[in-house]
Amino acid sequence: MKKIAIQGLRGSFHHEAANHYFGNAIALEECETFSDLVRFVALNKVEYGVIAIENSLAGSILQNYALLRKEKVEIIGEVGLRVKMNVMALQGVNESQIEEFHSHQMAIRQCGNYFDQFPKVKVVETFDTAGSAKMIVDQQLSNVAAIAGELAAKEYNLKIIKKGIEDHDLNYTRFLIIRKSGGSKIEKPNKVSVYFQTKNDSGSLAHTLTIISGLGINLGKLQSHPVPSKNSLYGFYANLEIDELEQLEDLERIMNRMALTFEILGIYRKGQTHG
Repeated sequence: MKKIAIQGLRGSFHHEAANHYFGNAIALEECETFSDLVRFVALNKVEYGVIAIENSLAGSILQNYALLRKEKVEIIGEVGLRVKMNVMALQGVNESQIEEFHSHQMAIRQCGNYFDQFPKVKVVETFDTAGSAKMIVDQQLSNVAAIAGELAAKEYNLKIIKKGIEDHDLNYTRFLIIRKSGGSKIEKPNKVSVYFQTKNDSGSLAHTLTIISGLGINLGKLQSHPVPSKNSLYGFYANLEIDELEQLEDLERIMNRMALTFEILGIYRKGQTHG
């Protein structure tokens, strides 16, 4: 039985993503923070980790990109999940009794329109969607509702008061599958995640993108962020789609000459989206 690190508890969206990628016969290592999750993988305390990296409504989780660079881990896969947010509470509780909504900050950011309908109800950030559900049961809180997925309601026997409260129907989260660096190569990879910094010269980024295009590589995503302590310098996370590994080898050779930094974060196969 594979041991998988997730952020949050059983019933979380990370748990659901792990089930889709590995199947249900897995042992979970529940981590309170993303940092704990990545560290467990880097220390080889688990075989794999599942970590959220971006949401179609709330955007990218830049801190998680930074964690992947900091620790000795590599991306070996990905899975997409249609995220449906639900309001859940103890059996017998109705919406009018709720005085507080509890959930992870990313979940809260995806449901702003729903919360606007209840200006007098307090919205509380917690470490996890499923953790909020479990707390309600453990403490028998009849005035608190959790915002979480259906798996959490089933796991903790909560009543779903309102289904699908996310701001948009097309609400998807992409999760990365990571392991300790140095494992066997993935067969027939077609996707690569990289990080690079260009010189702060006019046209440097445009030149890099031209090189990527010239090698027949499709740029699926480009995410910028300011480099700490270096004024006007930006780093870029990119997802590249390739047909042959030779394309990546050519790019790496060129970028090692012209870029300030070029790092390969993972070489893997493009994942499926579920739900």
